[in-house]
Amino acid sequence: MSTEVVTAIISAVTTMLASLGTWHISMKQYHLRNMDMVTKAIDEVKDTVTANNADIQQHLAVIDLKIQTLSDRVEKHNGVVERTYKLEQETAVQAEQIRVANHRIADLEGAKHETA
Repeated sequence: MSTEVVTAIISAVTTMLASLGTWHISMKQYHLRNMDMVTKAIDEVKDTVTANNADIQQHLAVIDLKIQTLSDRVEKHNGVVERTYKLEQETAVQAEQIRVANHRIADLEGAKHETA
């Protein structure tokens, strides 16, 4: 082979190696830029999730408080209902006792008029 051909081959190989090196460096930089973008996006998502979690915890605390307040009110209401039911039963018994007493009085007055 002539020196010109060998020189051309060496020059071509050198050019190809330089191009591959440049390509490799640019791919590495591209990869690093993309990794930076991915890392930033992940950090933003983590910040958003953390903020949303804090908001959710606050809302849950308010909901728990409201549920407890409503539970207390329901218990009071149920107590009133139970006492009212007992009073209604006692009133019914007393009404029956008054009816029986009135009937006895009427019987006694009727017997008194018959003997007189």
